[in-house]
Amino acid sequence: MDNVQERLAALDAHVANFWPARHRETLTWGKGPVEERVPGFHALRVDPAQALDAWVYVSVGASTSGETSGLEYFIMAPAKDDLLVEILAMVSHFQSFAAHHLTIGSIIDIGRPWIPGSQCDHLVVSLPYPFGPSLELAEDARFVWLVPITSGEAASIRENGFEAFEDRLESSGVDVIDPKRPAIA
Repeated sequence: MDNVQERLAALDAHVANFWPARHRETLTWGKGPVEERVPGFHALRVDPAQALDAWVYVSVGASTSGETSGLEYFIMAPAKDDLLVEILAMVSHFQSFAAHHLTIGSIIDIGRPWIPGSQCDHLVVSLPYPFGPSLELAEDARFVWLVPITSGEAASIRENGFEAFEDRLESSGVDVIDPKRPAIA
């Protein structure tokens, strides 16, 4: 087994160890150039523990390409939607270029709503607050949360900073995975 395959297996194991009792499914995205830059890329879909819990989609492989920032990503959703794998593939491909290294507070314009009907068409890279450091810190990788935001919220982050946005988001009490949530900026 080569080094990339070993790292992919370790990332898969990290996710499995974090959610040992939840069903996980491996999904790939065969469209676009992600496989050229991120060999072995796939996503894991983690089923909700209970009916009202979120579906979680986790990238595996984003942190393994040569020029990467060492990040893996997850996005949460209120319903099963395989197009979220496309978002993870797009972000993984984008950040595989040294010129596009993502960090906490980075904003990504995804060019369409993250879920059909939502006004959120951007993502912001955040700490994995719902799950904490036991998910975040893996050997040779760091898992971060892609939070769907609106273009107005993206502008607010650029103008006022990510910490101010986080404070406003927390005090607003909005459910960030509700596709119909109101904008807070």
